[in-house]
Amino acid sequence: MKLLPALALVVLAGASQAQSRPQLSAEQAAQHTVAAYLGDWAPAPLADLGAAAPDFTVRPGESVQAAIDKVPADSKDSTKRWVIHIQPGTYRGPVCIKDKAPLALVGSAIDAAAVVLVDNRFSGKPKGENEPAHPCWPELGKTTIGTSGSTSLLVQSNDVQLLSLTIANDAMDGVRRGEAYPPGVGESGGAQAVALTLMGDRLQLDNVRLLGHQDTLYVKRRTPQAPARQLIRHSLIAGDVDFIFGNATLVIEHSTILTRANRRTPGHGGIILAPSTAPDVPHGFLITHSRLVGEPGIAPGASALGRAWDAGVKHGTWVAGVSPNGLAVVRDSEIGAHVGPWQASTSRRPFDAATNRLHEYNNR
Repeated sequence: MKLLPALALVVLAGASQAQSRPQLSAEQAAQHTVAAYLGDWAPAPLADLGAAAPDFTVRPGESVQAAIDKVPADSKDSTKRWVIHIQPGTYRGPVCIKDKAPLALVGSAIDAAAVVLVDNRFSGKPKGENEPAHPCWPELGKTTIGTSGSTSLLVQSNDVQLLSLTIANDAMDGVRRGEAYPPGVGESGGAQAVALTLMGDRLQLDNVRLLGHQDTLYVKRRTPQAPARQLIRHSLIAGDVDFIFGNATLVIEHSTILTRANRRTPGHGGIILAPSTAPDVPHGFLITHSRLVGEPGIAPGASALGRAWDAGVKHGTWVAGVSPNGLAVVRDSEIGAHVGPWQASTSRRPFDAATNRLHEYNNR
């Protein structure tokens, strides 16, 4: 595993819990492998920093979006991968990759923290009804930005690579330092602030740092039937509540998943995974050969491993085989003592191993 810049994290010893969490058999686990989740997609070689000159270079003070806009639109004839090198610096503002030919955003291979794409918008932030929430996600007719519109970077395209950089949403960093929430926002709502939204197929991330609090990483399908295979390796994902969520087929491998402290009520750790997998889809989230760690201050067992996100389902209306039934498997990984059992779904249906699709295998 590549070494990532330190973020004051601690592996809390001991993964055993007072309450058991469902374990797959070896036969069942054989259906939940990287190869099974990626299917016929053989990930392409990652853009090589030394192989050739980039198509575009972005320097501090310049616009990442302007470079992306120069990449041609995707078409059936798109075979070239366009490479954009981003030089060390902090680049603030929303970024949109939409319907582009295959491309790679490449930061610093030496230090993924050297290149930072960041914004500070959050779900409850007011906006005008005719003001777009995000270049990729207008949300016209609404008076707040909303969760989808809060994202710092939205990838609404296929065959995109993100390499050796940091993508962050620092909207709630002040709260983490002890400042008050913005008006009308709090732990109970409005603080959702997405760092990265992945909305496409054959998306690869390597040596990236995704930093946020609630809803850091949103992985989704463009349409219910659209393929959405997304692969994250050698990376760090940090947040506190539902910070890896969505309905895509997501593989996280050889990475660190960090539960952050200090934004929420002291001792509370939040929720890590929130899949919203369609009931007829056999592959949701796969976390493998990774480390689930927590910052100091999170009580043992205070952070739920996850819950099913019953997207669009009100309390008491979930229907088996019709409503979303989030699927997640955490296997062959190291799980800190801050992690507790799976939790009731977002529509408050109790966790039940017979109906929920949330499992573990061979963790320590």
